[in-house]
Amino acid sequence: MQRDRAAYRVLMGSVTVRASGVIPAPVDIVRGVLLDLPAQPEWFPGCVSAVILQTDDDGRPLRARQVNDVKVAKDEFELVYDQQPQIMSWTLVAPSSAQKSASGSWSWREASGGTDVELELTIEPAILLPGFMVKKVLGDSAKAAVKGLREYCADRS
Repeated sequence: MQRDRAAYRVLMGSVTVRASGVIPAPVDIVRGVLLDLPAQPEWFPGCVSAVILQTDDDGRPLRARQVNDVKVAKDEFELVYDQQPQIMSWTLVAPSSAQKSASGSWSWREASGGTDVELELTIEPAILLPGFMVKKVLGDSAKAAVKGLREYCADRS
């Protein structure tokens, strides 16, 4: 059974979490799934919808609108994306009802048995919650996203 690794850090009101694991699928499949934002609700926990608003010349997302279910409310927001050969990162365009600021990234590289991925999320919540609770919810979400990605990619390889 594959174990996902997770790390947590709290800095000045924002919470950073990382989760990683090996996806038993080739890099091209994993990368394709990560770039297919409209399919995220099928595997990324809490993602209700994701709509690409702008793409680059290669069809990769540059801007998207997303709706997440954050348990206490649905949060709608826009993200801008930056694409690198083995990293897709994003930043929150403007504060939303649940986030003052947010950024994140998926990175991937070929590994024995598939593709090694890491998800990093940094969020400064707009909702007043104890830090330990934000860390727990965000950490659980990141680990579940890696698990969801693994299962979703396994169906495609």
